[in-house]
Formats: sequence, C-alpha cells, structure tokens
Amino acid sequence: MACLAPTGERLLCVGESSSQVRAQYANAWTDVIRDEDRPTVRAISLQKWAGLAWQGQWEHQTYLAVPTTRGKNGAEEPAAKA
Repeated sequence: MACLAPTGERLLCVGESSSQVRAQYANAWTDVIRDEDRPTVRAISLQKWAGLAWQGQWEHQTYLAVPTTRGKNGAEEPAAKA
C-alpha cells in the first residue's frame, strides 16, 4: 500500500506471500502510481490479511523502500522520504 501525503492510499500489488509482494511492488510502482503522485508517496506499507476470509482486516507488517523515480532529464531522483 502506497501512503500518499497529505492523505490517501494506492494499492500497488497483491501476492500470496510477502516474498511475492517484495518481488513485484517495484514493477507495479511504474504501472500504478501516476507520475504526478510519485512525489507525494511518503511510505510503502507491506500489509497482510489477518482473520477469516469474510471477516478480518489488513495489518501493517513493515515499510518497504520507496522506488526511485526518473526525473525529466532521465537522471534518477530520490523519491519522497517518509
């Protein structure tokens, strides 16, 4: 889950395990997060479903690194910090 400032969230990807999500989220970053929203991403939260399939909630596990973005000149620029 990408956490945007000042408020908002974007679902990056869903996987069957945290290993799958860790492997996929950086690629999903370019597909899911719009260019104009990337500077507002403050954190990426790795979450897991806790509870029964029909009754439960998402629980935060850890924060993942925010991928770097490409600037207008093609050089890498650091993404917004949490």
